[in-house]
Amino acid sequence: MTFADRLTVDHRSNNFIVGLTNDHPAVHAPVLWNYTVCGQYPGAVPDGATVSVQCTNVYERRMSFRYVIVQFPLINQPMNFCEIEVFTVGTTYLYFIGYSK
Repeated sequence: MTFADRLTVDHRSNNFIVGLTNDHPAVHAPVLWNYTVCGQYPGAVPDGATVSVQCTNVYERRMSFRYVIVQFPLINQPMNFCEIEVFTVGTTYLYFIGYSK
């Protein structure tokens, strides 16, 4: 997965977590750490940078999921990004579900 940060001054992309689930987010809202974690970016994403998180632990165990979750570990921290790309091996079905509470 690649994550492209926007040009900001307050580093709102620190330590983001990438998770995977089969639960539809409109039915079961994602709860931090209550899903399969495939990775976490360590630290602040530089302003305007694009960074990657590899989910090799999930791929090597041949696990499959339907939804990708990107969350920040701090409570009430707003997301600030311009693009997220998710790559997979095999058959791909792409859906984007924006969910906010």
